Amino acid sequence: MKIICTQENLKTSLQIIGRVAGSSNTLPILNNVLLKTENGQLKLQATNLEVAISTYMRCKIEEEGAVTVVSKIINDLVNSLPNQNLTIQTAENNVLKIETENYHTTLKTLPEEEFPLIPSVENGYEVSLKAEDLKKSLDQVSFASSTNQTQPEITGVLFSIGKNLKLAATDRYRLAEKILSIKGLSTEHQSILPHKTIQELSRIIGPQSGEARLVFNDTQTLFKFSGTEIISRLVDGQYPDYQQIIPTNFTTEIYASKQQLIGALKTVAVFSQGNNSVKLEYSEPEQKLSFAAESSELGRSKVDLGCEIRGGVGSLVLNYRYVLDCLGSMDGDEVVLKINNNTSPTLVVPRQSADYLYLVMPIQG
Repeated sequence: MKIICTQENLKTSLQIIGRVAGSSNTLPILNNVLLKTENGQLKLQATNLEVAISTYMRCKIEEEGAVTVVSKIINDLVNSLPNQNLTIQTAENNVLKIETENYHTTLKTLPEEEFPLIPSVENGYEVSLKAEDLKKSLDQVSFASSTNQTQPEITGVLFSIGKNLKLAATDRYRLAEKILSIKGLSTEHQSILPHKTIQELSRIIGPQSGEARLVFNDTQTLFKFSGTEIISRLVDGQYPDYQQIIPTNFTTEIYASKQQLIGALKTVAVFSQGNNSVKLEYSEPEQKLSFAAESSELGRSKVDLGCEIRGGVGSLVLNYRYVLDCLGSMDGDEVVLKINNNTSPTLVVPRQSADYLYLVMPIQG
């Protein structure tokens, strides 16, 4: 193999795939990235057997070929090189030469044949949507997924495909759901994507725009966007029927400024106790919403907000971190808090749209 490419292009491509290659002691090849000439471009690929990422890079190909090198080493090397054209070629004794005018490096390699075969995902349930919409939606729900591996089915994000696409995540203490319009199916299908795969999807899309394509079969998913592909295993198991825990009626609705809520929560959180709790009190006669937290060692803080409140007087205790997570990702300037009592789920939704909801359970005791 012999190719000529720019340092910037190779650096960007390695960054796309590099985080998937890990530190495997049992299978050293998983620490490597595959470099392979294919269809007039250089294909770069990495996998940890759960997720595989491939991306294509423009280059001048003088000799076809393929080789694998340690991901961390080639990443560190290319990051340190000047932004010049690089000549990359295989040589005797299983080495890869990377050279510029004044830099000459050889890297130890492993043959392509040792690299795991990445399965294809061709036939399945397919949807297309704007990549920027997908990234934004993933960021709005993924933080609510569980980290408890004893319940693997809720450690990922649920994709419910039909006339629209519903994304949902929960850790049983909170729930986030986002609805997206898609070019998709009229029949319904559900898949659970692992949290790490969701992170990679969001990272790779980044600030870019364009069309994204998702294909799901019974065990895997394929994501294609802007010359990059991700193939991931799906999470086994049945996702809980979360719709049944979302109340359909509420006794109180509070209309508030999102930024004022964020400011109030951050202020009282300084004095929140170990369980991140803050007390929320509301009064329709006073049209006032209050947040308070107290520490026997540090002191006490209370913030009063003037709000539009419909429906009585009451109080409850919430995990302020859970609420801030939601508010930080929600669209719009105003939100609605929907409450029944201090033991039922509280719903937080944007005032001006109906495509997102966030449910949080009160803290008991």
